[in-house]
Amino acid sequence: MSLDEFLGVSGLRRKVRIGTSGWDYDDWVGPLYESEKGMFTAYARLFDTVEVNSSFYTLLSEKFYEGLARSSPPGFLFSVKMYRGITHKKAASPRRSEELETFLKSITPLARSGKLGAILVQLPPKGREEIPWLGDFLSILPRGLRVAVEFRDPSWLAEDTFKLLEGSGAAYVIVDEPLLPPVVRVTAGFTYIRWHGRG
Repeated sequence: MSLDEFLGVSGLRRKVRIGTSGWDYDDWVGPLYESEKGMFTAYARLFDTVEVNSSFYTLLSEKFYEGLARSSPPGFLFSVKMYRGITHKKAASPRRSEELETFLKSITPLARSGKLGAILVQLPPKGREEIPWLGDFLSILPRGLRVAVEFRDPSWLAEDTFKLLEGSGAAYVIVDEPLLPPVVRVTAGFTYIRWHGRG
């Protein structure tokens, strides 16, 4: 039996990409970068993917993503962490839909260039009372958008959560972090793994 048959992915192309969450870290100058200038260019010589983490803290501009698409090599992929104003507000927040529209519009340069990997939806460390919101939220995202959902409360790790993700085509983010037990579950045609560290 081949690995493809064992994994149930016969005929599909598999590829593992390894990157980091961000690239602009001062303490990487020396060990990884020669200088502070051209950090991303140096990063892209070593890795073929990166997670844009700053997008979680603020809505970044379309120009920012245009610059990333232009300055990255062919085949490079960006995963973009969804803005916390969308993922961490109460479900009834009137600004949530405006912010989602702004976020999705801003990342179009990555999508157009074929360099958009996945959207990382990191939920707040709350229990499953948000599950109706999550189902509704996943259903309004554009078809074909690769979405990975990271939970930060163990109550989410239930069969109905995994079924919801499978039905939406969203990936369960496999994490190594102190808040959650190590659960390995594939719910989409791709897998997203994050190592947070334990320090």
